[in-house]
Amino acid sequence: MRLILLLTSLLSPVALAAISPDNLQQVKAVQFSSDKVITAGLPTKSQFKTLKDSGVDLVINLIPKDNSSGYADEAELVKQAGMEYAQIDVDWQQPTQANLQQFFAIMNANQDKQILVHCAANYRASAFYYLYQLKQGHADSTAYQQQVMAPWGDLPQTFAKYPQWQQLIDEAKQNLN
Repeated sequence: MRLILLLTSLLSPVALAAISPDNLQQVKAVQFSSDKVITAGLPTKSQFKTLKDSGVDLVINLIPKDNSSGYADEAELVKQAGMEYAQIDVDWQQPTQANLQQFFAIMNANQDKQILVHCAANYRASAFYYLYQLKQGHADSTAYQQQVMAPWGDLPQTFAKYPQWQQLIDEAKQNLN
């Protein structure tokens, strides 16, 4: 009997230490970036419980406080769902290297956790995660950038509209060398 209980606990989804994508397909612009990290747009309030049930331990919100595209009570919603919460004020018009360094520090301090990184539409989140992966030593390529930043659509066209993001990424890549 003990052996069965031990095997059952070892084979539970939580013990497998991977985020279960099955129930998360409805989360806005969700990307399953690795077995421990997903990026997405803003989840609905009811999806925070689903995120926890799917294995997420930590939610990193990149929407600035008091921004109309986020929830004023998100920290409380996340905590009520049983997850940890971190928030970085990333201004869409002026993302900074300081924002990025804060993100890197949170990611590095939580490598043992299943993480959701989100913003309003998975633009900020996927860009920051792409740069984090490069910092961790992932080989860069146009195809890899397009894969991780898929919510952006056509990158050259999007960067033409939002040059501040191209600048952030270029500066960050220079600092990685």
